[in-house]
Amino acid sequence: MNRFITLILLFIFTHIGYSQQTKVITNLTLEKAIEIALRENPQIKIAHMEKEKSAARITEAFSGLFPNISTEGTYIYNIKKPVFFLPDFFGGTGKVTPIEIGSKSSYVAALQFGLPLFMGQIYSGIVISKIGLELSNISYDETIAQVRLNTKKAFLDVLLLKESQNVLIKSYENALSNLENAEKMHKEGLLSDFELLSAQVEVEKIKPTILQTENNLETALNFLKSLLNLNVEDSISVIGELKYQPGLSDEIFSNESLVNNSYSLLKLGLQKQMADKNIMLQKWGHYPSLTAFGNYQVQTQAEDFEFKNYRWVKSSSVGFTLSIPIFAGFGVASRIEQAEIASKQLEETISLTKKQLSIAIGNIKNSINTSVEKISVQKLNKEKALRNYQIAELRYKEGMSTQLEISNANVNLLSAELGYATAVYEYHVAQAELEFYKNYSQRSFNN
Repeated sequence: MNRFITLILLFIFTHIGYSQQTKVITNLTLEKAIEIALRENPQIKIAHMEKEKSAARITEAFSGLFPNISTEGTYIYNIKKPVFFLPDFFGGTGKVTPIEIGSKSSYVAALQFGLPLFMGQIYSGIVISKIGLELSNISYDETIAQVRLNTKKAFLDVLLLKESQNVLIKSYENALSNLENAEKMHKEGLLSDFELLSAQVEVEKIKPTILQTENNLETALNFLKSLLNLNVEDSISVIGELKYQPGLSDEIFSNESLVNNSYSLLKLGLQKQMADKNIMLQKWGHYPSLTAFGNYQVQTQAEDFEFKNYRWVKSSSVGFTLSIPIFAGFGVASRIEQAEIASKQLEETISLTKKQLSIAIGNIKNSINTSVEKISVQKLNKEKALRNYQIAELRYKEGMSTQLEISNANVNLLSAELGYATAVYEYHVAQAELEFYKNYSQRSFNN
């Protein structure tokens, strides 16, 4: 009995905790979805952290110009004292006598100082780290634009599937209404068994499509949830509809402008700059470096641990170290060659990316123009299909047409309405994709 009560309490508290964790978002508009995505999407958070890492790398690069100060202490206990050998200068025997030196205990404390006066690698590293920060800033902007685009497309997917679901339900209702009329006419002997069966089949064949659309809608909603950083168990209710609204003129944004200001090309340009600076960084391996140093040391030795009686000896020194590379096994030359090849690879990548982007942007603009024409055609087709269905329904009720005629009219109306919704969807998706490329061009144009 106690075990049964424990299970009930566990079940209750588990579900209370579950319900508290579940989020519910109602009346979710496209603007609100984008706002949530830009605030909560993990990709944006990761990209922002990358910006912070790049800023930290600049500080790290500049640290090479500052003095390097360190301190260390050493204690040595001589189990066997070190010796030096004293020759027999006067006896002529040729023998040497070992003489112990030092004490059992040795203490050394040192303060060391180093300052690079000329080291080209440091300056090249600073320049590269600054370019890296600029690169991470553009990557961050690209991530924001990509999340915005993905959210728009996911939201449009949901709207299209909701519209498709509504159209299918309307078509199903039309088929049910037609079936009711068919059953009445069949009872009155005005309709054959074959036509009644055809009306029944017309109703049943729409059901699987409705179920599949419901499943697709649930999948689309789950993907939208992932972009908003929500769990599958969370609930969202999307509002909005697919409407055609002509976009602004894109004449000020030529294909060349969109290509040159695209995130991909801007990032590749910065990567090319980093590759060129890396060539110089590797070449510094052939040049000398100059470093200043200083050392302050305190030491003593003793046979006991009576610290107050120790005599501490102090010493200090300053100087310069000039390092001139002479031969390093062709390692520097090899690294320079690798850096030059990497720069040439980026040149080819930039050229290839320009061509690919030009084709992609051209295809998007063609898609927009095509979808605009399709919208116009599908709108007229939808109006005609609706009128045709209304006429067929009236003729069928008056016994002037067959079941096949009204069935075809219903299918044509369904196809026309889905075709129009799809054309509007394709238009908005293409506009969103073009907006992704216009984003940086717009900034450059305004500046």
